[in-house]
Amino acid sequence: MIDDKATIEISDPTKLPKSPLVSVYMLAYKHERFIRDAIEGVIAQQCNFEIELIIGEDCSPDNTRNIATDYQRKHPQLIRILTSNKNVGVRENAVRCQDATRGTYIALCEGDDYWHHPKKLQMQVDLMLANPDMAFCHTDYDRKTKFRTRHNRHKNCPSPWLAKGDAYLSLLHERSVMTATTMFPREIVMAFRNTEFSNPRWPFGDFNRLLYASLIGTAGYIDVSTATYRKTRGSSTNKSNHAHLRMILATQECIEMFLMKHPVAADSERQIRSEIMNSIYRAAFYAERTDLMDSAYQWLKDNGFGINNLEHQIKSTAVKLKFPVRSLSAIKNLIDANLSAIPA
Repeated sequence: MIDDKATIEISDPTKLPKSPLVSVYMLAYKHERFIRDAIEGVIAQQCNFEIELIIGEDCSPDNTRNIATDYQRKHPQLIRILTSNKNVGVRENAVRCQDATRGTYIALCEGDDYWHHPKKLQMQVDLMLANPDMAFCHTDYDRKTKFRTRHNRHKNCPSPWLAKGDAYLSLLHERSVMTATTMFPREIVMAFRNTEFSNPRWPFGDFNRLLYASLIGTAGYIDVSTATYRKTRGSSTNKSNHAHLRMILATQECIEMFLMKHPVAADSERQIRSEIMNSIYRAAFYAERTDLMDSAYQWLKDNGFGINNLEHQIKSTAVKLKFPVRSLSAIKNLIDANLSAIPA
């Protein structure tokens, strides 16, 4: 019986580097509008070492595979395409790409993001080689929406929780690392997959991997913007109010697991939980889930982070009456679709 999900590799082994120092993998699905930029950003890298680009093309219904294949023919010394005859899903696509990597280090770039700095990989490898205890490194980035690009997000929107050095506590407080800016030792990426923190039920695999890595070693940070993150409509974080709520609840479950296995000081733990409860409250309001609003409100009140009681009652009543929540949600989604997000 033919396995439609069996991996098919499109590459020329005779022209690929035998021992690349860095493997870049790129997950691609329905990215025909964006993937040229993503691939060109890797091609443009100026390095004194060899690299490979592995494109996990997951049976896109558009022209993504043809575009990737054209690039592979033009750059056989760089590009390998992994695909199949049937869609395998994001998680399995990532697994087959990771299994195929041969480099000492792994860098990631989704098919709708791109690198705009030609020295990204060189800077990161130099930093990692100079710091053998480093479990990952990342950089500043630009954020591109439908009508504008906001440059140097870390520099222009500074946070006390920027992940660097001993980054475990910072990551628990805030997701300050953008995936397309990251680089990991391959051994850490592969070891993470065999831990309980690699949970297939969670709609992400980057945040938990970063938390795991922060327990293994230090985090490096380069204060230079090297990648552009596109906010696209329909992505896992921008699908719907209910999808956003599921993401927040999964984040809470992830954080709770790490806190249970690797506790922090009581005051820090309480503050971290208050931040996630506030996020749940906001997401539950737009998703019209009064049960979650009530439980988050009660926790915040009991722990001294109380939301104003009158405000909570007004919001709860608005949700139950279906107004003005649906109007607010419609306005929010309209802004997101037409102003803040790029159509997928």
